Amino acid sequence: MGDIVRTTLTIYQNYGGGSTMTVIVAAAILYLWVAEDKKEIKVLFVYLTGGVLALFFCPLFAWAAMNFFLDSQVYYRLLWLVPMGMLTSYALARAVSKIETRRKRIVISTVFALLLMQSGSLVYKNPMVTKAENLYHLPPSVISVADAMHVNNRDVKAVVPGEMLQFIRQYDASIHLAYGREALVEGWSSNPLYEEMEANPVRSFAITDYAKQQGVEYIVLRGGTPIVGSKPIGKYEFSYLTTVDNYDIYIYDRAEFAGEKKAEFGALASGEREENYIQTQ
Repeated sequence: MGDIVRTTLTIYQNYGGGSTMTVIVAAAILYLWVAEDKKEIKVLFVYLTGGVLALFFCPLFAWAAMNFFLDSQVYYRLLWLVPMGMLTSYALARAVSKIETRRKRIVISTVFALLLMQSGSLVYKNPMVTKAENLYHLPPSVISVADAMHVNNRDVKAVVPGEMLQFIRQYDASIHLAYGREALVEGWSSNPLYEEMEANPVRSFAITDYAKQQGVEYIVLRGGTPIVGSKPIGKYEFSYLTTVDNYDIYIYDRAEFAGEKKAEFGALASGEREENYIQTQ
């Protein structure tokens, strides 16, 4: 149980990060426990919230959760049941309402607002946040690749690099994936095709063989990805179709729409793509 306790404390610390928000929430719960008179408010913000936190830190519950219906990667989501925003806002409003003069109420509210701001960080400083370049708020390369693979009035199946997994079906739900976002999280799933897609260099036989086994009709590789094997990808029934935004798209020759898409892009077995191919025995 010692390991479970340490894991739980680490998860809680990581959940709060460098913020003081968890301390503020704890203070708000204690304040409402002492000062709140309305039973229904106390049930919601004190008893239920306290119960969630008690469950979170309970070693037996944590052990059961991490081994049977959650895991250590997502156990923090239990803390989503704590209504931090409503709880702290109500506690502040309750505390400020007790202050007699308007000037003092303004000063206390301002100080608390500054404290909240100091407890976090500006979201736009996050390296994962970028300025939207289109109405979909998606990477432009995802939209371009999806448009190239789209076939009217039917679904298709593709395998794409890891950086596209979380976005491509937001734009075009007719594009099914051999694996989804779960492949990015260690321990969630194991897909040999994902391992081959992320390898450097990519093995031509392995990637096409796994793709056929999983019914994949498109293979999308990052431009310039080195490919090794006794034969290039084109010799395993996946023809180069086009390059879009530095992503190479290959199409399965036996796909029902292969002829239509090849005619659309004017693609044949292109010798240009073999510049990244390294023949092995």
